[in-house]
Amino acid sequence: MPKPERPQLATRLIAAGLLDAASCDEALATAERNSSSFIRYLLDEALLPPAPLARLIAEEFDLPLLSGYQWQAQQKAVNQVDPALIRRLHVLPLTQTDGSLQVAISDPTELASLDEISFQTGVPTEPMIVADDALSAQIAAALGRVDHGFETSTPSIATEVHDDRDDDTPVIRFVNRLLQQAIDDVASDIHIEPFEGVCRIRFRQDGILHEVATPPITMAGRIAARIKVMARLDIAERRLPQDGRLRLQNDAGDNVDFRVSICPTLYGEKLVLRLLSTADNAPALDSLGLDPEQLATYITAIDRPHGMILVTGPTGSGKTVTLYSGLRRLNSSERNILTVEDPVEINLPGVNQVGINPKAGLDFPRTLRAFLRQDPDVIMVGEIRDRETADIAIKAAQTGHLVLSTLHTNDAPSAITRLLNMGIEPWNIVASVNLIIAQRLVRRLCPACGPEHAGCAQCTGGYRGRIGIYQLLPMDASACQAILAGTAPVPAEDLRSAGNRKVSEGLTNHSEVLRITNES
Repeated sequence: MPKPERPQLATRLIAAGLLDAASCDEALATAERNSSSFIRYLLDEALLPPAPLARLIAEEFDLPLLSGYQWQAQQKAVNQVDPALIRRLHVLPLTQTDGSLQVAISDPTELASLDEISFQTGVPTEPMIVADDALSAQIAAALGRVDHGFETSTPSIATEVHDDRDDDTPVIRFVNRLLQQAIDDVASDIHIEPFEGVCRIRFRQDGILHEVATPPITMAGRIAARIKVMARLDIAERRLPQDGRLRLQNDAGDNVDFRVSICPTLYGEKLVLRLLSTADNAPALDSLGLDPEQLATYITAIDRPHGMILVTGPTGSGKTVTLYSGLRRLNSSERNILTVEDPVEINLPGVNQVGINPKAGLDFPRTLRAFLRQDPDVIMVGEIRDRETADIAIKAAQTGHLVLSTLHTNDAPSAITRLLNMGIEPWNIVASVNLIIAQRLVRRLCPACGPEHAGCAQCTGGYRGRIGIYQLLPMDASACQAILAGTAPVPAEDLRSAGNRKVSEGLTNHSEVLRITNES
């Protein structure tokens, strides 16, 4: 097998007596096998003294060299890049001058690292070569100052937005930070709202909207334009609503999807970005917050080979997550699982997922009919909205398929009323429905707060995360008799009683239960 061709740097190393030819060829071959750069392999294996290696790298690539440990990064430059990204890429921003950012690096062949820094900061980068050991020490020192509170690692949105220069660099940087902050804060939605003289930005966290920034109104249009570009929407269209989707990578390298909705208002375009879930957001059934008896009832229904399970509640009450938790239990190579949704919000590998496209003629009924010719075992319908969808779903449930879907009603008995109002006959409901679940999400008390739960650094006003409260209506003999007799079946308890049990367990408080069950 021929030896890898020596790059010019390898020849320089041999000529300088830092590496013999055999060791150089072995390093080149190992780096190639490991899909690593030659320089990165030399650095990671510590095969050479860092300072002489840095000098030769600078000469070979005609780049400036910073010698020794005397150089230091400006904290203002460090603050422009997330600390996690600095650690992962092993680079250090030094100073920003004349529209570019000087960055200390030890391996100039890793161009993707510089591209990531440019993307986050919105400015081009100028690489500066430093010895790898000095770079490690300076990164630790710079981020140590950040970690100990002398500086903030990322300028707050509230201060960053006041950079209102004519070019788009501040807007690009601001939008990137806005999306990243929403991910870090576990927000479900971002609201960008133009008003007279000001633009308001809010995050929905644990079901409640919180204001996070008020940039000047002059930035509103540029923020909207930037998000349109990212979502591949028509940047010139400002008179009609638009819907799109964008994807970015978070600091951990994971893809995060956002659904974008734009609506023209009196003072400009209002944008709502919904953070879409991933497979990690389809939790196990036992983590939903169901009581042991409720959990056993749900598992019994989900394990049946046919019939229908309905989850009901208002928008944002966690219905999709509850259904996907059931799909996660069912997901195996032995089952053919298909979902039709508007849109697909949780990506679950192994499940065939379809997002409807009304403009192309792909709606719920048409997709369901296609599913029935696809040899399904389990079908999930995002929502039963009309008689036609209900008829097909019930037919599927009665012909050997397990069907999961949602309705928008306040409680479990109201789901029966909704189906009857759609024109579904009582005997069809009795013959197809296995279980109805009504649910709400209440904010969970922060475990790190004191007994007053007044709020701390780890939470939002004394709450952190949400937990479900549930009302289950299994289609047992008494429920079936009530439906056939034209009366409403009576569940074992209502949602408020279920919520009060969460209060007694110390998971939430009475004001949360009253807030979320006030209409039921």
